[in-house]
Amino acid sequence: MRRIEQVSAGLDRVCLALAKAGLIGIAVVILLQVGARYGMRSPYAWTEEMARYLMVWSGLLGATCAFRRGLDPVIVAVTPASGRGRKMLARAMLVLAVAIFLLPVLHYSVFGPGWNIERGFLWRGMGRTSPGLGLNMALVGAVIPITCLVILIHCAARVTGPVAHARGAAE
Repeated sequence: MRRIEQVSAGLDRVCLALAKAGLIGIAVVILLQVGARYGMRSPYAWTEEMARYLMVWSGLLGATCAFRRGLDPVIVAVTPASGRGRKMLARAMLVLAVAIFLLPVLHYSVFGPGWNIERGFLWRGMGRTSPGLGLNMALVGAVIPITCLVILIHCAARVTGPVAHARGAAE
């Protein structure tokens, strides 16, 4: 197994574990909220916010796992019987689609207009805190560039992998 595939597999294991933990966390927090609301008639103020942030993190980290498994929409479908040209076209379209979508998101997560870091999404989030938990919003929003980087690594592993690794073929 090549190094990029090893890195992709390792990141996938971590993202999947964190996504699962986040889903379990959502269930626990919601159960706590329901219990406090109807059992003690005194709901906690932070539970809804915590569940929302866990949902965002779990969803985006889960999306990286889905991408690695080839569960993303395709522009050019391939099968094991597809010719080499079609497989190369599918890989090129995958790279193009991922780059068009993720590179601007990654760029504006860090930089704002005029390459100004202070106007970037994360920097602006560092100056804000969430109302219920008091979390720094940059911590909450950090999942966006993390997701972009992980998907870019998965894309590199998919594109540079063997032809059998193309969508439609067994992994």
